[in-house]
Amino acid sequence: MKFTEEKKIQDSKKFVLELREITKSFPEIVANDRIDFDLREGEIHSILGENGAGKSTLMSIIAGLYQQDSGEMIVFNKNVNFSNPKQAIEKSIGMVFQHFMLIKNHTVAENIILGMPGLVWLSLNEVKNEIRQISERYDLFVDPDKKIQELSVGEQQRVEIVKVLYRGARILILDEPTAVLTPQESEALYEIMKRMTKEKHSIIFITHKMKEVMALSDRITVLSRGKVMSTLNKKDTNPEQLAELMIGNLDIKDSVKANEYLKGAILEEKNKVRSISKIKKTNNLTLSLKNICASNDLGQPALKGISFELNAGEILGMAGVSGNGQPELTDVLSGLRPMTSGDYFFEGELLEDPSVNEMIDRGVGYIPEDRKKYGVSGGMSIAYNFLLRDLKNSNFCKLQILNMYNIFEYSKKKMNEFDIRATSEKIPVGVLSGGNMQKVILAREISRPLKLLLASQPTRGLDIHATSFIREQICNARDSGLAVLWISEDLDELLAVSDRIAVIFEGRIIDIISREESSVEEMGRLMTGMKDKVLENSI
Repeated sequence: MKFTEEKKIQDSKKFVLELREITKSFPEIVANDRIDFDLREGEIHSILGENGAGKSTLMSIIAGLYQQDSGEMIVFNKNVNFSNPKQAIEKSIGMVFQHFMLIKNHTVAENIILGMPGLVWLSLNEVKNEIRQISERYDLFVDPDKKIQELSVGEQQRVEIVKVLYRGARILILDEPTAVLTPQESEALYEIMKRMTKEKHSIIFITHKMKEVMALSDRITVLSRGKVMSTLNKKDTNPEQLAELMIGNLDIKDSVKANEYLKGAILEEKNKVRSISKIKKTNNLTLSLKNICASNDLGQPALKGISFELNAGEILGMAGVSGNGQPELTDVLSGLRPMTSGDYFFEGELLEDPSVNEMIDRGVGYIPEDRKKYGVSGGMSIAYNFLLRDLKNSNFCKLQILNMYNIFEYSKKKMNEFDIRATSEKIPVGVLSGGNMQKVILAREISRPLKLLLASQPTRGLDIHATSFIREQICNARDSGLAVLWISEDLDELLAVSDRIAVIFEGRIIDIISREESSVEEMGRLMTGMKDKVLENSI
């Protein structure tokens, strides 16, 4: 009886957003195919779908970044057709993007008010005070005077959230908002979302974390190949059914991919994903760091005495809120950034300011945090991106002449081996979905002889299938003897794949603990610096 009454109340809520037959095409692909979607007042409506399902395109249409080719959009009972984001903002629609929409050389305060009506009449000091109040209220602390280029990825995410809150949006689109937050910050955000819905705000929530979907959603819409597969009330569905719908029209019993989706969804929901890890420890020391110090791009200390060891056949997970020295650490290890002091031993040999080329030759692979900016050359073909680490291979280049046949055949082989979905190896890698782009990077890095893999946020923003595939590939490489430094803010992921976990805070290792001794709660506490004493020698 209670369930029926709640359902009636939910169904009686008025619509604040309606999409009818929305279609959007790009060259060689229909991103959105006659999509129907609606959002009620005071609800959290989650959208699920694998990478490339059309989620980002649809949200960009709602936010005014794209215009639909056909179809109708109704906001607060009025037909609209946005031609720019400003028009969406004026209709009380705000979006927190997975890939941040911030101007790097402007301050936090300037970014937050950019595009607002009456900008010339705003008092910047009053704006800063309001930003501080919002930051304190929601525990999303940002400095309004800092420039975006000075902020970590995590801090930039917080700026995007504060910007939407500052502008008073009644319809909020949150695209993977917890990707860079600690468990405590994520829980705080959940409470904020629930409080907003009680105040008649409406939220479109995009996430690949099934437990978030089941914990927060009122309704769930599943997209596959640009089409709506179903819209369901949370109480009428379960992770298994949602995983099936994400596959599309495949036979769930016969599809290997579907089984992978189901496995990923169920394991994530039950927190039993640790079975991925097959510990195969060796005594071969690959990496040893002793009191490594380094500065960031502004010349400020970023690493303050980092010490740890990493063996062949081991994954050392690294937990920490973004901006605590992780990018500088991977830069040092890959030869991109010089140390200011400390000792860097690679396979027992002391290195003196190694270059990028030297580390590539020594067998160091790198999956960077920002795949679009640092992981690929977006305008180059998939095939040419495979060559970026292998230009000295005589099968591809001899006497400075490229063997195009070998290059394309190799690319086709890798695309098949790593399930990279594209019409041709000759298309620009920049048009691929995030998951397929990440697979290109992974294939390029681990398909050559490696001793050490630096994996920074390797599954951030990816769907269940892509996440499962990439985890499995890296774990298999570990089982074959590869040493892996796996940096992630997804603590469930670190518990799933790591043999040991190091927690970094303000450029120092707070603690290194075995996976068996770890928990999300304990790591979340350590990520805030809550430990009596920072490890002097974290070996």
